[in-house]
Amino acid sequence: MPEPGHKILAVERSWRARLLLLLALAPAAALAQAQEPTLVRLRDAVGDTIDAAERDSFRLFPNTAGFQHAVILALPGPEFFAEVSLAAGDTLTSLYYRILPGQLERIRFLVDNRDYMAEQVRSDSNAELTLASFWKAIEDYPRWSIAGKPAYAQGTEPSRADTATTGGPQPQPTSIENRYCCAFDGATYGSIVGGCIGSHAGIRFVRNEQDGCLFPPSSVYHVDPCMFWGASCGITALGTGVGYALGDRLDREQAGQMKRLKEGTGWRTGLAIGALIPGVALGYATFWTMGLTRYGVLEGMFDRIDNDPEGWTALPMAFSGLCIALESMTIGYRIGRAIDRRNAEEAEARRRALGR
Repeated sequence: MPEPGHKILAVERSWRARLLLLLALAPAAALAQAQEPTLVRLRDAVGDTIDAAERDSFRLFPNTAGFQHAVILALPGPEFFAEVSLAAGDTLTSLYYRILPGQLERIRFLVDNRDYMAEQVRSDSNAELTLASFWKAIEDYPRWSIAGKPAYAQGTEPSRADTATTGGPQPQPTSIENRYCCAFDGATYGSIVGGCIGSHAGIRFVRNEQDGCLFPPSSVYHVDPCMFWGASCGITALGTGVGYALGDRLDREQAGQMKRLKEGTGWRTGLAIGALIPGVALGYATFWTMGLTRYGVLEGMFDRIDNDPEGWTALPMAFSGLCIALESMTIGYRIGRAIDRRNAEEAEARRRALGR
């Protein structure tokens, strides 16, 4: 039978072992506790959780489709993550966006200065582009978890149709109306200038001919194909390209404006169709005026070009007439767009006045 002293010694050894085990586990527990993210209260106006209404009101996470709510999490060190809950069908998933300290302060600035930012975006297209670029830098790199890999590996990004259902980052919406309108402008001016330069530089007088006693003498001309077609086609293509580039810049500067203002399309469509009718008449008259004389190079209607019996050199003038008809349509479209935009701005002002 063990003596009482031995029992006391065994109990003491047991408690010492337990104490040593607790002391060994304490740093690990503290480290695990330190690694747990903590919730960040963004501002009193938002609280701990950003819901869908607050997201729209404060312009937060604008390109994340399926947004339900979001929270900001702080990790040890200068690092934050936004945990965004997304609705994908009947299920709720989460994405994580890494946020730098400077970006977090800008988000707080957006919350604190909602009305100021709304006015800046409405009046200054550069402010809208800056805001879109800020969110693009955050929302273009989603993760499935804080410590995990990016949600979309490089080169495997889903299409726009897929991101609409999976909740991936959406590109900033842009229109294409300015690209087409400005491309028509450039094509019209380029074809007129190119045809004029090509005709005057590439067509030269050769001789006079008498076709008969009943007809006055006619002039015979010769065309340099390289000079004529190079100037006509080259300047037309250059004008079209420059116009398209300028229109593309306008579209990007006005990105999302139609969606934000909820513009209609009735006036622009109606006036574009209406302006096409006089445009066709004007283009047809322009073609005959320019085509018969090759921009004034040929002096009479019976003059001819000896190496162009089929009259192919009139094609640049025909293209100019077509461009003029389309240009008339784009002018009507622009007038209608201005009316649609003004109506949308008035409707937005009435909505804000009513507090909706």
